[in-house]
Amino acid sequence: MDRRDRLYQQVANRLRDEMDAGSYAERLPTENELVDQFEVSLTTIKKALSLLVEEGRIVRISGKGTFPTTSALASGDRSDRAESPKTVGFLIPVLPDEFSRRLLKGVTERLAKDGVYPVIGLTAPDSGQEAEVIRRMRDLGVDGLIICPLERELYNEEILRLKLDRFPFLLVDRRLPGIETSYVIGDGRGLTRQAVEHLVSLGHERIALAATSLRPQLTQSLAERIEGFQEAMRDHGLDGDEIWTVSESPTPEAEAWTMIKQRLLSGVTAVIGTTTLDTVLIWRAAEAVRIRIPEDLSLVGFDYSGIVDSPGIDLAPAPAYEMLTWLDQSEEAMGNKAAELILEVIADPSALPCAVVPGVFHPGGTTAEARSGQITPRIETASR
Repeated sequence: MDRRDRLYQQVANRLRDEMDAGSYAERLPTENELVDQFEVSLTTIKKALSLLVEEGRIVRISGKGTFPTTSALASGDRSDRAESPKTVGFLIPVLPDEFSRRLLKGVTERLAKDGVYPVIGLTAPDSGQEAEVIRRMRDLGVDGLIICPLERELYNEEILRLKLDRFPFLLVDRRLPGIETSYVIGDGRGLTRQAVEHLVSLGHERIALAATSLRPQLTQSLAERIEGFQEAMRDHGLDGDEIWTVSESPTPEAEAWTMIKQRLLSGVTAVIGTTTLDTVLIWRAAEAVRIRIPEDLSLVGFDYSGIVDSPGIDLAPAPAYEMLTWLDQSEEAMGNKAAELILEVIADPSALPCAVVPGVFHPGGTTAEARSGQITPRIETASR
């Protein structure tokens, strides 16, 4: 303990001498940079800086950094230095359902409690635009970023630059491979397991998972739903290979529509849709081949909103919330948690807080006990 005390005092002495000599006139290095510079632990650096704060030599401004008391920024009103950061940028893809709205609501409500203003940036399915919005947010001087990344195999370089620059940011609904960063995600694995447990309790054994609108190799959240499905099926000694996906295609919705109608006649008695679009495709395809829900087929939806946009396929009307059995990722709670954690990262850019937000299972009228025997194929009376 004595040696450690001497070490942090030595670091404080060095910093004091360097400031007296004119170094760090406007700003001190970050904690991690000081760790590298002095080759000591982060704890030692924190104690040295705390000592200098007590002496009145430096001020630490949340989300801004550490400054000598003689600097222009530190010489302002002390109440300005202590207050929370003013702005947080929130990047989110333009989506055709309620996911964005719920997430946005959770973020803005939580930030408002701390007097922090969100700056919203909507991104289209184009990594170039996402990168541009990140750059513009930084140019605007936001104190941190919450990013819901686009569904791509590779993250854009601006996200990597944020990491290299130690700029405070947090990912929501995604974890990117190869980057250690803060994130908030929903418990897709756990929710899918709950769906399987519910269906098995009703006597279903031929259960399928429809994942036609997203590619699991590009979307970590979808990959975790698939893993949860397969794990739960294995736990019950059932085949977990009934996963419906489509290949890359200029018309993926049309391909999914045709495939789902065929698979519904293969003897499955229950299907879990991994997105709103999948859920509605299953609903309408079952109608087209005259399979009744829930009498012939049980249906569980994921993140269901009832709002879909599918060019070339008439999917209206979609089933209403109150009648569907569905899995709720609790997007508002995810947004709330993301806002809470980004403020922690802004206060300490070296921190990497993460959270998995529990979801909610909503039983409804689209699941029922499994019928014995296979579904008898019916003549399709409607073409889509």
